Amino acid sequence: MGMKPDDLLLDLVAIPSVSPMSNAPMIAYAEQYLRGWKKKRYCYRDAAGVEKINLIATTKPGVAELALVCHTDTVPCEAEGLRPMLRGGKLYGRGSCDVKGFLACILSAVSRVDVKALKKPLAVVLTADEEVGCVGAKFLAKKKAFRARHIIIGEPTGLRPVCAGKGYALGEIVVRGKEAHSAYPAHGHSAIVDAARVVLALEGVAKKLKTHKNRAFDPPFTTLNAGLIHGGTAKNIIPGECRITVEWRPVPGHPEDGAAHLIREMLAGLRGIDAAFEVKRLDPPFEPSPSNELATMVQSLANTRPDAVPFGTEAAHLRGLGGEVIVFGAGDMTMAHTDHEFVPVKELRACAGNLVSIIERLCGRTQ
Repeated sequence: MGMKPDDLLLDLVAIPSVSPMSNAPMIAYAEQYLRGWKKKRYCYRDAAGVEKINLIATTKPGVAELALVCHTDTVPCEAEGLRPMLRGGKLYGRGSCDVKGFLACILSAVSRVDVKALKKPLAVVLTADEEVGCVGAKFLAKKKAFRARHIIIGEPTGLRPVCAGKGYALGEIVVRGKEAHSAYPAHGHSAIVDAARVVLALEGVAKKLKTHKNRAFDPPFTTLNAGLIHGGTAKNIIPGECRITVEWRPVPGHPEDGAAHLIREMLAGLRGIDAAFEVKRLDPPFEPSPSNELATMVQSLANTRPDAVPFGTEAAHLRGLGGEVIVFGAGDMTMAHTDHEFVPVKELRACAGNLVSIIERLCGRTQ
């Protein structure tokens, strides 16, 4: 019979696993259901010195026919988010949707399959620090830690096989002024006032980005967001510095640094403003794979249509380790990162059942 994914998810949600913490408890929980597999840990320490673990578990040596990939960290949450709750056919709690639900489906599926009887290698890959820059996936990609002919990366897609995704980029604009006592404004120059001009000018950059469209996405263009702004040191000091954090999500076919070029061009055209711009992160878009065998299989099993998503995933970084790569899972990404995050139990169980079928079709069973 195996384990139900919702039972497993109740356990997983209750394990604290926000990105600043070690993901060791999550890995230890998953390993209980991977007994007898060949397991290897790829560890590193983050900037704060916290140990992070990437786990690769395989049923047998060689290139995996199928690799199921899932990250093990979540975005921050209040204590209530760690108290899973079932209500109205939905399982609530931080990570239920993004993406502990998919991990529960993986563990449920492998508990229901006779992995010893599989003809071809199956791999389970668990990564760290996806929510803070896909750090674990990049770590594994750099080490070429595994190979697989088909890769499914877990994210909430409503059971649709996702074959393309936007990239993710981050930059910071530092606007410099001159500090002075606020009673003598002529002695200083406000970095915050200048930053306001910069933010307004960013709207013009966003409009230019809309002209390059990819109709596979909604919205069909590279989006731009000034998400954070911080300036000044005290209410009675004319601010000498203001920082603006900007992110953009490039569509496939549009250069990842296209927005950066437009931002620099915009800043150069603002007279009287001293501003510098630095790109902090530049993750490429997820381009469609040359083949669509896996996507077609998932489409048929789940009775859904292929899709493209406007958010970043680990797919772009792990693409070089496999043949066909898709993103797939239960739940709706609009519910992720919210204080009412949930996944429908019916969808969760369907996802686990689909994984069982995919494993058996691709990896085969001995007679």
